[in-house]
Amino acid sequence: MRRIIALALTCALPATASATPYDGMFRPNYDFAASWDCTSLGMDGGAVAVQGDKLIGVENTCTLTDPVEVRDMNATLYDAECSGEGETARERLMLMAHDYGIYVIRDGFVSDWLRCE
Repeated sequence: MRRIIALALTCALPATASATPYDGMFRPNYDFAASWDCTSLGMDGGAVAVQGDKLIGVENTCTLTDPVEVRDMNATLYDAECSGEGETARERLMLMAHDYGIYVIRDGFVSDWLRCE
């Protein structure tokens, strides 16, 4: 009976996004962000993050789906649905790990994010 109850509870719980190799808190690797505190998630002057299937920027969040590993690169290409400031947009987005953080690569633009210590 306990096994049946445990199985039923497991099936009833919502699925959570699994961790990715990119998970963590970051700050932009640019002079303007040298004083970011790496604590106030999603706020200007705080931190940005990857948490499972979410990329959390400054006042916006993207849900990442359909991951495709990029051969011979430490990178993953995603479909992203991003929302913030009352707007929603769909785009392709690639995350690529480097020794000190990740690159967030969008069409025509690359952001360098340093991992918060």
